[in-house]
Amino acid sequence: MTGPVSSAADSAGAGAGARACALPAVATNTEKLATFAAAVATRALPPGDGFFDAVAQAMLARIASVRDDCGGSDDDFSAWLVLAPSLPIASELRQSFVRLAGRPVLLPHFDVLRRWAEAEPVADLPAAMTDSERLALLYDALRQRNWFDEGARWTIAGELAELFDELTAAAVVLPDDDAALAEQLARAYDTRLSTPLAFEARLVVELWRALSAIGRPDGAALQQLRLARLAATAARPMLVVLDAAPDEALSAAEREFLVRWAARQTVAVFYPQPRCHAATPVQAALDAAWPEVLAAHEATPPLIERARSLAATHPLSPLAERLALVSASGREAEAEAAVARVFAWLGEGRRRIALISQDRLTARRVRALLERDEVLVADETGWKLSTSRAAACVDALLKTVAGGAYHRDLLDLVKSPYVVGGMASSPEMAASDARETAIFVLEAAVRAASAVRGLPRMRHALRQFAASSARMEQAGAATLAGAASLLDRVDAALTLLADRPAPLARWIERLEKALDALGARAALRSDAAGAAVLDLLALRHAELIEHRATFSFASWREWLSREFESGSFRDASVASPVVLTPLNAVALRRFDAALLLGGDARQLAPAAGGAFFNQSVRRELGLRTHDDARREMRRDLELLLVSVPRVVVVWQSETDGEANLPAPEIDVLSALHQLAWADDLRRAPLARAVRSLSGGDIPSGKFSPPVAHRAAPSAPAAAIPGRITVSGYATLLACPYRFFARSVLGLGAVDEVAETVDKSDYGALVHRVLERFHAQHASLESLSPEAAREALRRDTEQVFAPAIEENALALGWRLRWEKRLDAYLAWQGQREAEGWRWQQAETPVKRVFTLEDGTALEVAGRIDRVDRLVEGDAGSGTHGSTRNEAGVSLLDYKTRTAKAIRDGLADDVQLPAYALLWAGREPSRRDDGAAELPGGDARVLEAAYIALDDETVGAVAAAERDAEALADLARAHAQRLVHAFSALRAGAPLPAHGADSACRWCEMAGLCRREHV
Repeated sequence: MTGPVSSAADSAGAGAGARACALPAVATNTEKLATFAAAVATRALPPGDGFFDAVAQAMLARIASVRDDCGGSDDDFSAWLVLAPSLPIASELRQSFVRLAGRPVLLPHFDVLRRWAEAEPVADLPAAMTDSERLALLYDALRQRNWFDEGARWTIAGELAELFDELTAAAVVLPDDDAALAEQLARAYDTRLSTPLAFEARLVVELWRALSAIGRPDGAALQQLRLARLAATAARPMLVVLDAAPDEALSAAEREFLVRWAARQTVAVFYPQPRCHAATPVQAALDAAWPEVLAAHEATPPLIERARSLAATHPLSPLAERLALVSASGREAEAEAAVARVFAWLGEGRRRIALISQDRLTARRVRALLERDEVLVADETGWKLSTSRAAACVDALLKTVAGGAYHRDLLDLVKSPYVVGGMASSPEMAASDARETAIFVLEAAVRAASAVRGLPRMRHALRQFAASSARMEQAGAATLAGAASLLDRVDAALTLLADRPAPLARWIERLEKALDALGARAALRSDAAGAAVLDLLALRHAELIEHRATFSFASWREWLSREFESGSFRDASVASPVVLTPLNAVALRRFDAALLLGGDARQLAPAAGGAFFNQSVRRELGLRTHDDARREMRRDLELLLVSVPRVVVVWQSETDGEANLPAPEIDVLSALHQLAWADDLRRAPLARAVRSLSGGDIPSGKFSPPVAHRAAPSAPAAAIPGRITVSGYATLLACPYRFFARSVLGLGAVDEVAETVDKSDYGALVHRVLERFHAQHASLESLSPEAAREALRRDTEQVFAPAIEENALALGWRLRWEKRLDAYLAWQGQREAEGWRWQQAETPVKRVFTLEDGTALEVAGRIDRVDRLVEGDAGSGTHGSTRNEAGVSLLDYKTRTAKAIRDGLADDVQLPAYALLWAGREPSRRDDGAAELPGGDARVLEAAYIALDDETVGAVAAAERDAEALADLARAHAQRLVHAFSALRAGAPLPAHGADSACRWCEMAGLCRREHV
């Protein structure tokens, strides 16, 4: 690349003028069109339902006239070649031809021009430069010149390649041989370089010339050489069907090909022209709405005058029963409206329905909804490989490499269905089950240890998980070994893809070996989309094997992403009356109805084009512009409305809270119809038909959607849990439906890996600091104030250290807590002066209640801190006559302000529940097997929260520190709890009636959907 590209580019401007003068003049586009019209017989036919029959009839007449002149069999048309713009149109034309022939005949060969040309054998063609090789050469050329930022070079190289194809098509008109091709290209370079151009336009031309200097034609140039060779040996008569006039549907090289073919054989061209005869009422309405498609010399009166004239000529609207405009409130509503319309058409007996996919996201949702109701969709647009699960597997692998085994990427990778399909398993467990269990254990270990990234950290997390006796027993040694094996496989794959610069073909080899290490290649090969991914990799490897420029991992990854984005996969096995297709593929085809998805100004618009080479650059280079694309889109819309008897355009009336207007063409057509016939063509969305219990659709019409009710399920007695926690009881009181989802259905959010340190993490760290401090210093009596503060500061530093090492943000939380050390010690000293002594932390308590039907319910909880009142203490207690009474205080640390705690105390469940459990608790021991819980039968004198977020630490007690009131409150909760669970077992509903404060952070909001009721 370095030699020829650099030298050619550097000398691009030298001698340009001299060579331009020495070469013959290039014919103008008008002259070329005149030559085509004189050499090739063309015939315009009106589009519509009878277009293909008219074309077939004209073809038969043309064949008959040639047969009369030259002789031949009446039933043998096999010598003729019929070329159509697409395979579906070729199929439609073939059917009309057979029907109108009226007898058994040998048919012509039907094909598509480009497809036919590539399949025909042509001798002595030079070796072509593949598109992938050209792209890599362009990237390397930009890199050598240090042009543009590295992150933009692949995009710019891709845009350059597209522009080169257009420049070559515009500059070259069927060269006779390789030398003529080079001469035409040189003339085109010199013509453009001799004209003052902006930097971007000159860059395009210089690199176009430099790339051609390599000596091998690219795909566009080779196609023109191929057409020239085929035209030189024309051996059969040809009939050509176009979807637009020849000057719009054919490139200059293709028109020249037909001219040369016509010099040796019969050629006839047929194309649709709405105004070739008297305009139909539909065509008249479209001409009035979109006068831009009329000849430029015709005057264009205002819209209201055009509407009045149209209404005077056509008192009845030709579009009222043909076109409907439907706006929906969002993507889901748009998809539902589209599906309802499709079912209505199917119910009417329409068997050829087009879904025009202007909005790909909505189209995919419509397809999913239809397939859920067992209506398959034949997708002609195909799926981008980048959206397939197979490409997602490769992408997850590359993300894992780039992110240093970031936990989300790694878990996405091992969860891919293609990875490790044949994991060894125990005799009683299938391989697939063993794999799923190993993934579950790995994820549980990573989440439990908050292992953010790095394979060593995740191996350590797995060892920690295995060290837990309870978890080890539950998971099993084989499953833990399987999880470790997953990490080993990922490690091997990541080693293969380490960032060592290499050619693109070598990177592909590394990727294939990495997929082998993951055990994914065989699974990918057995899947249709996966096979397409592997075939694409193999093809690119073969094309780039000689390209030696090296690329970093990041550059190669971006290149591969572009390949997956441009590659497509189509399931050709689906045959359905519902066809998903783009707008430009609908023209001329026979459809009973068409549904255009995304008829708004954003979706129904020409492609935006490249980000770097804008419309002004294209205009300077003499290429097709955005205005040209807009005219072609309007032509496609015109052919759609003329050819299809029922058309519905749907769009979202609102996106992201803002109004979303219909496309200008649709809006103007609606306004014209309103002015002419007092009808804007807007229609309400159809509601989907309700399915009966037997599976069929309830007959007919428009149905209102069922009235939405707030979720209020009931559960069978066997599904009601026999054991709950205090937090579960609080959930039941806050929102019964949330309790239903969590405790009855067993749903719940999994632990998240802590990537940041938030308020809840801060609270947990403070809990551990205070537990550690009081375990060593149950009383401050033996410590001086300085020693107590130093001990608490030291414990703080040691507890926070691992969190700070994992995430530096934890340092800010530690500094926040250190500001409150003096306030906490002052409160602790005051508390000890009142006679309280720290007794134990993290105390488990549980109690069994008997329900009304005789079943048992166990309620369990864990108390942050238990203090004991020292008997006989003479301190200034706050419990009146009970200050010398043996008793305990149940405390819970809160990193909140006292005001916030006090505001929510009226609805608090936790403190009364702790008092209830303590009063009737069963004998229990700590988790570590230490001594029995303290206090014996000690009475609960106090239950309080310790507010740690104020400048002054203080306790906020339930029942205002009144032991009798607290006991009454606890007994009331006991009655409430027994009654509630007895009712649940009897079938009481569990409605979603949480307060706004409870719903704001509820993880079940997507299940109960209360906000949508």
